[in-house]
Amino acid sequence: MKKKTEETIFALSTPYGQSAIAVVRISGNMSKMIAKSICQINKIDPRKATFTRFYDKQKKIIDSGIMIFFNSPFSFTGEDMLEFQCHGGISIINKMLLELSLFENCRYANPGEFSRRAFANKKNDLIHYEGLANLIASETENQRIIATKQSFGESVNIYRAWRESLLESIALLDAAIDFSDENETFSLNKVEKSLNEVVKKATNTIKLAKNNQEILFGTKVLIFGPPNSGKSSLFNFLSREDRAITSDEAGTTTDQNSNVLEISGIRTVITDTAGLRNASRNVEKIGVDKTQESIKQRNKFILVLSPDCFSDENCKLIESTLKNINTKKTIVIFNKNDLPDFQAGVNLWISKIKQLKKLKNISISCTSDIKNVNILVELNNFISKNLLTIDTLGNDDYFFSEKRQIDIVQKIIVHIKDALMSLDDLEISVNYLDQAVKLLDELFGKNNYEDRLGYIFDRFCIGK
Repeated sequence: MKKKTEETIFALSTPYGQSAIAVVRISGNMSKMIAKSICQINKIDPRKATFTRFYDKQKKIIDSGIMIFFNSPFSFTGEDMLEFQCHGGISIINKMLLELSLFENCRYANPGEFSRRAFANKKNDLIHYEGLANLIASETENQRIIATKQSFGESVNIYRAWRESLLESIALLDAAIDFSDENETFSLNKVEKSLNEVVKKATNTIKLAKNNQEILFGTKVLIFGPPNSGKSSLFNFLSREDRAITSDEAGTTTDQNSNVLEISGIRTVITDTAGLRNASRNVEKIGVDKTQESIKQRNKFILVLSPDCFSDENCKLIESTLKNINTKKTIVIFNKNDLPDFQAGVNLWISKIKQLKKLKNISISCTSDIKNVNILVELNNFISKNLLTIDTLGNDDYFFSEKRQIDIVQKIIVHIKDALMSLDDLEISVNYLDQAVKLLDELFGKNNYEDRLGYIFDRFCIGK
């Protein structure tokens, strides 16, 4: 039985379906032979696009298109690679894949197997490929920026810098241990300074990483407020469709509705909730309880208020809720600015709830402004600026975002801090630093741990 590394793999690298062009990728030591067989040519020039016909085993024409051969190691995977660019008809795609499957030791690729082979052949480090997976999956501009900086940024530099600092500290401590019997005195100030600097930088990358997670996986925003303030109308307004039922009857929303939006380039998960009040109906009470529970779990909020829902009871509920989230980000949308004496109603809310004076607010009408694109743009910009903006896009230190990466960096920090606390026993301190170096190597995939590689590369689409 052939080993996996000796097998040649193939996959459709463009979406399956009718299109102008389809790209089929092949990687492995049979690539050149397959090119000669399917294209019926003897001479193949590496890295040169060749217009040719494609033939099946019976030497009947399948299609015509472009063939490109990449010789090892000058390819994406580091192996011999082949690309067929044919017409994107479903029957053509099926026939091309069928013909490839007829070659001995040539099989369909698993998800992410091309990238996994590239990693195994040291074409790049693990952070690059994790960033590449995020880049392929990116839906917003900010997601693309983060993923691009991880894939093509300077992550390898931080690895080298941290590793060099750790190894230098280990060498100094080893020297102190080796010459301890010769009454030599070693100053540990340089070691302490170097290790503290790594801890400082690593801690900062963790902070950035958590911000990056919001950008990559979505910022969660909760809409709350009293009944009939227009929460569901705002939800529909932002969604540009009627996803939530709206009514003049109080307590219409009894459950939560969520939608994923792109607001000023930021992936945002907006959730509409049941209005806050002392509900009498059991089903509405369950909805209000879910709202209160969600408020405890979220940290970004849109409070919706309108003049016609003002009451002493609502003021008490909103004031109590704002006290519970006083350290979290909240903005206010005063809805129904088409009502008479709207501003007087707004002033009444602000006079009764002191916290409102500290919160950024905007006034709109979710009904009369529903078709006004300029108002929607203004609202999106307001939400983005005052609620969603994560001030990291000007920072180049986008090294980590995955849970795996964050967990490992946190462990590295712990080991370095333990080493600093153990400097009175140098051998123990060195042991902690050795563990930190091993974790750093694991972070960038510089050591072999097959069980974790599958999780990382399985997220890729087939053909990548």
